[in-house]
Amino acid sequence: KFFINSTDGFVDQTARAGIQNLKGGLNTAHADYNNDGYIDIYILRGGWLGKGGNHPNSLLRNNGNGTFTDVTKAAGLLSFKPTQTAAWGDFNNDGWVDLFVGAEATKVGGELLNNPCELWLNKGDGSFEEVASQTGIQVNAFVKGCSWGDFNNDGWIDLYISSLNSANFLYVNQPGSGKTGRIFKNIAQAAGVSEPQQSFPAWFWDFNNDGWQDIFVSGYDLRQLNAVGAEAGAEYSKKATQGERPRLYKNNGDGTFSDVATSQGLDRMMYSMGANFGDLDNDGYLDFYVGTGAPDYRSVVPNRMFRNKAGQGFEEVTMSGFGHIQKGHGVAFGDLDNDGDQDIYAVMGGAFEGDVAQNVLFENPHQGQDWITLQLVGTDCNRSAIGAKVEVQLSGGRKIYRTVSTGGSFGASSLQLEIGLGTDATIEQVLVYWPGKFDQPQAFPGIEKNRLLQLTQGQSIPKYQNRPRLSWH
Repeated sequence: KFFINSTDGFVDQTARAGIQNLKGGLNTAHADYNNDGYIDIYILRGGWLGKGGNHPNSLLRNNGNGTFTDVTKAAGLLSFKPTQTAAWGDFNNDGWVDLFVGAEATKVGGELLNNPCELWLNKGDGSFEEVASQTGIQVNAFVKGCSWGDFNNDGWIDLYISSLNSANFLYVNQPGSGKTGRIFKNIAQAAGVSEPQQSFPAWFWDFNNDGWQDIFVSGYDLRQLNAVGAEAGAEYSKKATQGERPRLYKNNGDGTFSDVATSQGLDRMMYSMGANFGDLDNDGYLDFYVGTGAPDYRSVVPNRMFRNKAGQGFEEVTMSGFGHIQKGHGVAFGDLDNDGDQDIYAVMGGAFEGDVAQNVLFENPHQGQDWITLQLVGTDCNRSAIGAKVEVQLSGGRKIYRTVSTGGSFGASSLQLEIGLGTDATIEQVLVYWPGKFDQPQAFPGIEKNRLLQLTQGQSIPKYQNRPRLSWH
């Protein structure tokens, strides 16, 4: 389905957009792959289906007039593998976003399915070339999450991959040879981020606002799938549980990470599938929401919301209106009603026929704190500015860091940066570290708070946008 945000709600424009005949799809990832100023969509299919999951994914090119064209074959992206997760990022800093696609290799009747992951190099002419092997990415695992992020602040994005039943991967982006000029090396073990070996959603984020990208990866224990409800009940009753717990890897700034999940209050049984993050209370620190569950009909577990307490720990706020018991899949954060705070959309429902539920839209009632929304437009870098790092400098020396991405690995959030500033904030300046120009940050002084504005690479004057606040009541 394709919905247009209207002044009084959302309008189904699927047929008008020309995509009414598209079938299936477990997840989506969006970006402006051809730098024409319009957001395109990549649809993933076949996940969990093993040998029966060799379905083609779809790349939908945005025509700029409310319609889309399926250009999968023309773009060279036609491939047949079970997939569920993908991430856009310009790994060679040539100004065109590339695409990593995580595939699922599983044992079926003792046979290992050969489904290596794919890295598609954007050639800048509307087409892609698969370069995973020649760039050092050789992953043949049951991949469930992937995320690009520059964990070592060298201006080149790195790749984190989570999987079920095997160690996770952290590929550092290094100088190389060949057509990409880059080579990746898996340093997960040395960096301390290979666990848990029963993983699902994962992402890069800076949860403590220190300027270094941290990693969150949630546990999802296949060995306990028929006991998810019992495991959740045991945790709420403060009894022993058996399943895999999440990891919150704090970046130490020296190429290594420390797991701080326990000290940060995240030593929990989550069984999360769809998940994403954002700043719901506009205090400048990133919170996150997880959709939970398993295929078993008895896996009735509340979806969960965790609030970041200024980088000093997380508190569960599920009971603040988030505790739906339907199984949660794709999750996205975004300011859908233009009121300066982020709302949440979540896809609900189970794997089996009949295990269905309505999707949910959580409207944020506004937290009364200051904010700023930034639309970044790349000129020398990719037009979406994916991978750009923003540093908001406030009076008193406080800094808030954000990176342009769609967030978590199951569900895709807004590419505009919706940044909470806290109370009585004064912005001294905004620094933008554009991809490919990481050592030359562009400064934007004198930015007004509680405004939406566009920052264009190479242009010194921001463009303030006036959008009407929407009301759906």
